[in-house]
Amino acid sequence: MTARLLVAPARLATGELTVDGDDYAYLFRVRRLAVGDPVALFDGAGREADAVAAAIGPASARLTVGAVRAVARPRPRLTVLQALIKGERMDWCLEKLVEVGVDAIVPCACARSVVRLDDARRASRHQRHQALAVAAARQCGRADVPTIAPVTDLATALAGLAAGRRLVAHPGGAPLGAGHAAGDHVAILVGPEGGLAPEELEAADRAGFEPVSLGPTILRAETAGLLAAAAIRLFAPPPVGAV
Repeated sequence: MTARLLVAPARLATGELTVDGDDYAYLFRVRRLAVGDPVALFDGAGREADAVAAAIGPASARLTVGAVRAVARPRPRLTVLQALIKGERMDWCLEKLVEVGVDAIVPCACARSVVRLDDARRASRHQRHQALAVAAARQCGRADVPTIAPVTDLATALAGLAAGRRLVAHPGGAPLGAGHAAGDHVAILVGPEGGLAPEELEAADRAGFEPVSLGPTILRAETAGLLAAAAIRLFAPPPVGAV
């Protein structure tokens, strides 16, 4: 598989690109690239370019970059409000949401969330989530990196949401179908291990969230959002044009 490298949007341009530091270590120590080997560059904002390793020094290297192209983004825009879940399952969940094409992820502290974070741990968790998103985007071939919000309480997340179509995963809802993928921006709310509390479901209802069922079985907290997001992507029409 061709090595992929995230570069700042201002640096992604046809011509020569010098890489050093962690980027150099990844390409030429971890991946052990040689002169002439290809590198796929992306800027995290929807553009990408093919490059070739042109010269390799002891601490930096020079890439020759080809034409930069914009990559069409899928529609609708997709936001997942994912309740915090414990352990490595949250990391796995975020990684897979990136892979299926979610545009924004809002980790939410809910009433029944097992994980409790103070301010310092919220900041470090946000940094970890952002790093996971970059790594997942690089691995799955995305040209953009989803927006990962800091961990926030559910009420704040609901108040700041701009999506027109709003869905909450709930066993009593109507089956998720193609009609739920209509619109420019779809948001999916997923509760924690113990589900959303009654008052949280009421708040979601007041915020315009429609309950949707994801099948006959009860899904784990890390599975429900992934299944719903993947279904929306499959139901939606293919992207037209580029960003």
